[in-house]
Amino acid sequence: MSGHKSVGGYHVCRALKGARQSGMTLVEGIGMTVLVGIMSTLAFPAISGLRSAGQDQQAIGVAQALNQAQQTYQLRVANSTTNWAGAASSDAKYQLISPYVPYAADTLEDYEPSGYTLALGNNLSTKVVITGPNGTVSY
Repeated sequence: MSGHKSVGGYHVCRALKGARQSGMTLVEGIGMTVLVGIMSTLAFPAISGLRSAGQDQQAIGVAQALNQAQQTYQLRVANSTTNWAGAASSDAKYQLISPYVPYAADTLEDYEPSGYTLALGNNLSTKVVITGPNGTVSY
């Protein structure tokens, strides 16, 4: 019986010299679990910050599309400033520029990214104001 040794009437099995042992001990397993937990706890705020920044970037992209639509409307429509001044709300102004908005929705509310509000300015040269979950988004 090579590889077996009797101690107090019990046989103790040991790996032969040069044999590989694989796996990890319980202490190593718990240590790895704790380490992964600490790393995920530290990474969560960074990942959620990236998500928030991505949502802000989406809102900025929509606002820039609306700004370009305002400029196009001003160039193509003869009485654009009078029409714009006569529009009482941001949604009424959106209706004026919607033919020049890529993938335009029926209303401004439908075109806004979820959680964000867009306000069109008093004149055609004013940039769209973005209000998000964390306040006004500057761009």
